[in-house]
Amino acid sequence: MQDIDLPRLKAQLVDVKGIFKGKERRALEQEIQKLEQTIREELDALPTILEEDGYPDVQAFTATYRKAEKVVSQYKRDHAQWERTVQEKKRPAEKPPEKQSIREQLRRLQEEGRKTPGNRSRDYER
Repeated sequence: MQDIDLPRLKAQLVDVKGIFKGKERRALEQEIQKLEQTIREELDALPTILEEDGYPDVQAFTATYRKAEKVVSQYKRDHAQWERTVQEKKRPAEKPPEKQSIREQLRRLQEEGRKTPGNRSRDYER
């Protein structure tokens, strides 16, 4: 929403010019305000949603998500390489990358992310 709809509405608001466009301009401003309010509410609810899903905090989820992105992108690269090998009609030396192993890695990363972090002191002295 905030990456697609909000910039689009703001661009429309900039394009609405003229004396007789006041009603349209107000309608767009109200729509932008409603969308911004919706975005704020969803961002405020995010920690609660993640806690219900078993993550201790947003940072743990974000770290898990970033690790999962790396695993998936590596799988995609491996699969693309395998596809190129097959298309060149070379006999592939091995089977295509295993989806199951990717799923297992993602599940393992998810479980690691859901574990509560160790007792770290939040109070650092300098």
